[in-house]
Amino acid sequence: MSLFLFKNLERLLIKFYSPREELPLIRKFGVRYAVFEDFGNVDFEIFVSIDSLQFRHIIQECRDYMVRVTPTHSHVRFCNEVKEIIFKKEEGECIIEGVGKGPAVEFLIPVYPTHVYYNITFQAQRVWLFKSADKCGTFIIAPVGLFAQFAIYFPLG
Repeated sequence: MSLFLFKNLERLLIKFYSPREELPLIRKFGVRYAVFEDFGNVDFEIFVSIDSLQFRHIIQECRDYMVRVTPTHSHVRFCNEVKEIIFKKEEGECIIEGVGKGPAVEFLIPVYPTHVYYNITFQAQRVWLFKSADKCGTFIIAPVGLFAQFAIYFPLG
């Protein structure tokens, strides 16, 4: 397989070679440039973090529903109309910070489209939940390397 990206052309060429003496298969793709989107500011003082395997379990159990996340100083509760899942800080099942120092905190996350979250759990080791600085939105941040992360913002809670 060969990969060609031409500076002056807004396309990507990929050439696939067969192990036999057949002609290569060439595919052309249009190149799209990254667009900066302002998600607002993340409030790093209050957060919850769980292992990606635990997050995958939540996605599987709470499929196609909105999930309410309620952290306390000792545990975090993920629940909806169908299921309730609790992870305890003392048992090392979650990381909770900044909770209990003010009014109760609640995160609201939709777990649809399910396949997006499910795929993220195979890329990242942990999933972090933060509130936005205005306390109206929720961020899901899943680091996938030293310089990369998935960042999903929900303005609804």
